[in-house]
Amino acid sequence: MVLIFCAMLQSSPVMAENRVNLNFKHVAFDLNTVEKQLTEMMADWDETAFEVDDELVRHVSYFIKYYTVQNVDKSNKMIRRSEKYLYDIKKAFRKYGIAEDVAFGLPFVESGFSPGAQSNAGALGMFQFLDTTAVHYGLKIGENGQDERRDYKKSAVACAKYLRDNRRVFASTVLSLASYHHGTKMVADVLLNCGDDPGRTFEPIFQNSLLGPFSREYIPQCLAAALIYRYLKQNRLVMLSVPGFEFKTLRSPMSVKALKKKVPSLYKLNPDLQHATSIYPYAGSNGYMLLTKIGYSSLTAEMIRKYPDWAKNPEPHLSGGTKIKGLPQTIRYVVQTHNDLPGIAAVFGTSVKALKFSNRFVVKQGVHPGDVIEIKGMAPTTRVLDGNSNVCETPRALATQENETLKTFCKRVIKTIRADCSLCPWQMGADLSPALIYYWNHDVLGSIQPDTPLEGGLSLRIYSDYLWHKTAAGSQVSPVKSETLGYR
Repeated sequence: MVLIFCAMLQSSPVMAENRVNLNFKHVAFDLNTVEKQLTEMMADWDETAFEVDDELVRHVSYFIKYYTVQNVDKSNKMIRRSEKYLYDIKKAFRKYGIAEDVAFGLPFVESGFSPGAQSNAGALGMFQFLDTTAVHYGLKIGENGQDERRDYKKSAVACAKYLRDNRRVFASTVLSLASYHHGTKMVADVLLNCGDDPGRTFEPIFQNSLLGPFSREYIPQCLAAALIYRYLKQNRLVMLSVPGFEFKTLRSPMSVKALKKKVPSLYKLNPDLQHATSIYPYAGSNGYMLLTKIGYSSLTAEMIRKYPDWAKNPEPHLSGGTKIKGLPQTIRYVVQTHNDLPGIAAVFGTSVKALKFSNRFVVKQGVHPGDVIEIKGMAPTTRVLDGNSNVCETPRALATQENETLKTFCKRVIKTIRADCSLCPWQMGADLSPALIYYWNHDVLGSIQPDTPLEGGLSLRIYSDYLWHKTAAGSQVSPVKSETLGYR
């Protein structure tokens, strides 16, 4: 499947125009491609009771466009956030025979992979369980504040069981997805209300009077998210590229034929309209997003693939040559997408054997993004800096500034550390590099280059190298109290 990728903007007033003056590349998609990919995905799911029809292709195409164009910035944040949770979710879904495409698509639509998400209807957690359904599927909710709906691992198991049970009822993964949003009884009522149509195609479901706008859009939303996941996985990408575009938001039905006269490139940029007679104002996107222009990008596919060469194997240059007496520190490190044990060992000056011994229960099946491992044997003055840290007793918010690059951020952090420690007898090692910072924060930063502009306020983790004594280089000395140095 080929997608259009563009930047997220706020929805405009009716027919008001939004513009982003960026030079980004446009990669077009068409209905035939979406239909082919849907059919292949259904075959992988062993979906025999639900057919891919034109109505399904149309609405899935629209939500692919919405997620990867107007809402792409938010989509990328959710994709990066998913890295921490997907391994466990896919493991739970696999146990109950649910495809990993669904393991991504459902929480993407339900909560954007947020474990604490809460809806106005009372649904809670990454999988948005209501309390009665949660309890029925084994999640504990107590008066003392206990609520296992916030536990994404247990909720993933409950979700997989629910989908398995409803797939048995409807003999369909697609309809089990529908039941997750509508409820089993509502799906049964809708199928019974389809009249002479067997109800195994999407058109009679989408047009059914029993469903509200958000409900009828749920299936194509989940399938669009699942196809995006397959696209990313097949192409070994970790995020969607972000081209510029122009669009108009239509909040009421409009004749497609009349619109074609005003927008000559209508079908090329909005292939979901090729077989439509009227614009459908989607509730999920607060109206119909009509693309009118796509820009071109210098952000190539190679730049957003996994394992970019510039930061694959960062060279650590620890500045802590002084041997310091004291008990060694243990730090906790969150494994990032492109990390492996040899790389982590090299960066922190330890060995793979030591990492495996300290984390034998975690690494038994290999490390995965989001795993928290312990790294022992650090110098007694080793510490972690982030957005709320003290540098040599000075409170410093070492977060990114708007449009700052990783290069300039690294320089600013080094300058800050050296300035704050200038009057301290102990100097923090500040031999950092953009590659090291990227290695430690890949899942927050996404796949970027050292000179890619960053958004402001990102709290990046920095693992300081050793502290050295200005007047005792090479000698063995004891570190001063932690409250003086501020180390952890």
